[in-house]
Amino acid sequence: MSKGLAALTQRRLLIVTGKGGTGKTTVAAALGLLAAREGIITVVIEVGETDVLPRLLARKPKALKWGAGRTPLRIAPHLFTLRIVPEVALTEYLELQLHVRRIVRLVVGNQGFRRLLDAAPGWRALITLGKLWHLQSQTERNKPRWPLLIVDGPSTGHGLSFLSVPNVVLDTVRLGPLRRHTDWVQSLLKDASRTLVLPVAQPEELPVSETVELCTRVRELGMTLGPVIANAVEPPANLPDLDAILAEIARLPAADSTLLDPELLRECVEHRLRRTALQRVFLEKLEQQTGQPVIPLPYLARAIDGPESLAALADHLATRLASWEPES
Repeated sequence: MSKGLAALTQRRLLIVTGKGGTGKTTVAAALGLLAAREGIITVVIEVGETDVLPRLLARKPKALKWGAGRTPLRIAPHLFTLRIVPEVALTEYLELQLHVRRIVRLVVGNQGFRRLLDAAPGWRALITLGKLWHLQSQTERNKPRWPLLIVDGPSTGHGLSFLSVPNVVLDTVRLGPLRRHTDWVQSLLKDASRTLVLPVAQPEELPVSETVELCTRVRELGMTLGPVIANAVEPPANLPDLDAILAEIARLPAADSTLLDPELLRECVEHRLRRTALQRVFLEKLEQQTGQPVIPLPYLARAIDGPESLAALADHLATRLASWEPES
């Protein structure tokens, strides 16, 4: 295992977040795949309303029992997935506190109680974070039952609200079980030896700006950042003498329909070169303004829609992590 991958997987909780559409879900899944390859029991967790991860991670997703559950679902050796649904997590939490399942179900199913919950901002985020704390605290034979949790977190704006909820609760609640349990959650989030936030961006103006803001806010919350993962970076175009290449193409027979028009080909190549140069500018800005190392992942022409295509991204990520030197 490389030092870079070891620096990530020695934590208990990795929270992957970033602007929507930057590929944070596939990055979280690729990280899970890498950790599982190293024999680390890994749970890749989603907090959205639909199951996405099983389609990326499982070779036969239709054979799996999808949906909201309390226990992670085994996908492959050492690899599990779970979608946290706040209502299910709340029911589980109350059962652990009250020890009477029938009463809990009556309370949670009560319409008045549900209306009260709907009026309480932030409870879904807090109970989701509480579920993460509960998972990382579970043991089996005096060892962590789930050594590594990788969370496909909410996108940037919602992600910051999600991570801010414990601060809000601690500012307003002074005593009682809610205060005590929120202290536990906050301790997990702020412990750099256990938790890292991994921002995912693309080398474009808006994702870079949002990532810079994200990093600033995460530090203000007292949490620790890992490297910024820059997704969909165009590989360099190695064309030392473009004019000579296009001149040779222009001399070919015009009747050869398998070739693009030389001028159209020139425009395509020049567009690619301009895009690559612009991406380099945004990558430099990303590193300078976040103050974090940037790990670039290449743009892949094939869509990531299952374990095979995900494995290609995971291989690139493993290579980049091998060349990343984490701070000691």
